[in-house]
Amino acid sequence: MSDYWHECIAEAFDDAGISATEKQIAVVAGWVEGAHENYGTAHGHDVIPNPMQLEAERLERELKAEREKIACPVCKGRGRIITQGPYHSSDSDCWKCNGEGRVKP
Repeated sequence: MSDYWHECIAEAFDDAGISATEKQIAVVAGWVEGAHENYGTAHGHDVIPNPMQLEAERLERELKAEREKIACPVCKGRGRIITQGPYHSSDSDCWKCNGEGRVKP
């Protein structure tokens, strides 16, 4: 048993004017320590996903995927394919990168 919990209960009893033996304080401190260890399980904190943590993990995955991308070899990173000819010209999004200019290797 932690001295922290024993001291905490002893001080709480003293402030409340409750007299208890060392053995009684040790029993109560043991119960409080056990309750503290199981608080997350009892209230669902250990099984309910934290939305902020899930969002942070999703953003980290997206950032990692974005950092792994390279310049598109077809459009050379411009995102557009422009063809100029004497009778016909074309200006369209790159078919490989969909106009982003970057692709996964």
